[in-house]
Amino acid sequence: MSELGDDKGFSSEEMQEIERQVIEKMGHISSELAHDLRSPLQTIQNAVYLLQKSPDNEMLYDMVRQSLKQATGILDGFRDYYKGHVINPLETEVAKIADLALSNSEIPDNISVVREYEESLRVRADPTKTALAIQKLVINAVRAMEEGGELCVSISDSPDSVEIRIEDSGTGISPEAEEFLFEPFVSSKKQGNGLGVPTAKRIVESHGGFLSFTTKKGKGTTFTLSFPKPSVDT
Repeated sequence: MSELGDDKGFSSEEMQEIERQVIEKMGHISSELAHDLRSPLQTIQNAVYLLQKSPDNEMLYDMVRQSLKQATGILDGFRDYYKGHVINPLETEVAKIADLALSNSEIPDNISVVREYEESLRVRADPTKTALAIQKLVINAVRAMEEGGELCVSISDSPDSVEIRIEDSGTGISPEAEEFLFEPFVSSKKQGNGLGVPTAKRIVESHGGFLSFTTKKGKGTTFTLSFPKPSVDT
């Protein structure tokens, strides 16, 4: 331990503290994952037990399918967050990325989608990860509009950046929830594990950009993903 500390410029005590923090973080992640998986796994266990008595019950099979989908979504959410900083940037049309995100999102019929694109805008970004960041915010917007509404995805540019806006007409974010909006594992919604917005933030920041939002209670929320413009060779 002391040799490692000397090689890296850390004292033995500092290395022990780093190790303690890593172990604590891993414990927290394991605890959150176990907590989130408990409900769908319990549902599957109960359904399998009942299927032994009623093997032709289609409703029980549907419960298993839905719970497996929920469990897979939870695992995917953890993977997306912890790999959000790993990117493979390419110069890409922003409109294509936004369309990919929307096509990958489940948007109910009572929500209308409006696209306001400046078609020619490009960014140097990982298309898959950037689409994922947009998709996380689209999902967040959909959950804020349980009674339906309008989802607007717009693309514009400023002198230094290209901006993608995800605007909903939902309930808005409470001041209490705003304080913890970018913190992982904190969610004010019945659905979700609180990783959607933090994952989007992590992906945008890994590109040298930033994620911001404005909200008004009862009126809706707008998230803005700002990406640096590609450098122009002169």
